[in-house]
Amino acid sequence: MTRILSCFSNSFGPLGVWTAAENLRATGLTHLELALRGHNFGGLIIPEESVVTEKADDATAQKFVEHLAANQAGVSGCNVGGANLLTEEGLAITCNRIKFAAKWFQVKICVTGAGQPTSPEEWTVISKNLNTIGKTAADCGITLALETHKGPTQNAAAMLRTLESVNHPSVLLNFDTGNIAYYNEGMTPMDELKKVAPLVVNVHVKDNRGRLEDWYFPALGEGGAVDFTSIRETLDAQNYQGAYTVELEGIGGEPEPGLEERVNRLRKSYEWLETCGY
Repeated sequence: MTRILSCFSNSFGPLGVWTAAENLRATGLTHLELALRGHNFGGLIIPEESVVTEKADDATAQKFVEHLAANQAGVSGCNVGGANLLTEEGLAITCNRIKFAAKWFQVKICVTGAGQPTSPEEWTVISKNLNTIGKTAADCGITLALETHKGPTQNAAAMLRTLESVNHPSVLLNFDTGNIAYYNEGMTPMDELKKVAPLVVNVHVKDNRGRLEDWYFPALGEGGAVDFTSIRETLDAQNYQGAYTVELEGIGGEPEPGLEERVNRLRKSYEWLETCGY
């Protein structure tokens, strides 16, 4: 089986997507999951100017597409999350990012969070908006993959409730192997994946120490809490065809690793996946 081994562009941190494209092949990985927004959470800060967003003009977007091609960097999907899904503005931003991803990168997968509603009323709004986003994705030939984040998708039971509520065939799951332990005490990604595997269309492969809210996401194989062989075997049994996207968010409190170390960690991760049968 030929598997798509991808790299979330956030793994290059503040160096951004242009640098990610230039150095991807040195890691052994072949594709990028492109962030279409900045990031500011936990131990990872990426300014918006380091990524190519839906606000880019045609000349900038075309130049970046050419940059990807020149560096033989495929695109496995785009990450379009981050907007406030409780608002009409957030809904519009997310839909526009999906349309941008379809136009410039011809992707079949877009990843987003499902928000963090604090009341039944807020969840009703988000559920409705996710259904609308699913319709936009479907119109673009894209499947929306909901990321493993706190709240509506933080574990398998929550994921299943959310998909039932959203009720759109183009809204499925991105399963994050590192975020299960980060958001849930006493749960393992292997057990949770088995409950939702048929609904998974994208995977973030991320390691950690298995501790609650512990910002420790090193090279794969160096955390010890994720059985990557079991993850692969579970998805092989479902004939999973999506990408395995390495996501390295670093270690809380460490200094900026820099390009050489980031590439080194990604290369180690690729080699670890090889030993696990990927």
